[in-house]
Amino acid sequence: MEYDVVIVGAGPSGLSAAIRLKQLAAEKDREVSVCVLEKGSEVGAHILSGAVVEPRALNELIPDWKERGAPLTVTAAE
Repeated sequence: MEYDVVIVGAGPSGLSAAIRLKQLAAEKDREVSVCVLEKGSEVGAHILSGAVVEPRALNELIPDWKERGAPLTVTAAE
């Protein structure tokens, strides 16, 4: 298998990097293959955050995340 970019870790930083790379490539009408490797059995397997999300970074990265039906019901107020 060959990829243009391989990101190790599917945590917030790794996933954000993968999303942003794909966004930047799309803006320039380019195709970039990105592979994200995660040691856990599934994405989020190692997150122990209490399932509360502070949405500022998500709003910047994916402005329409609510309209897309993201399964987030609780956000941090401060």
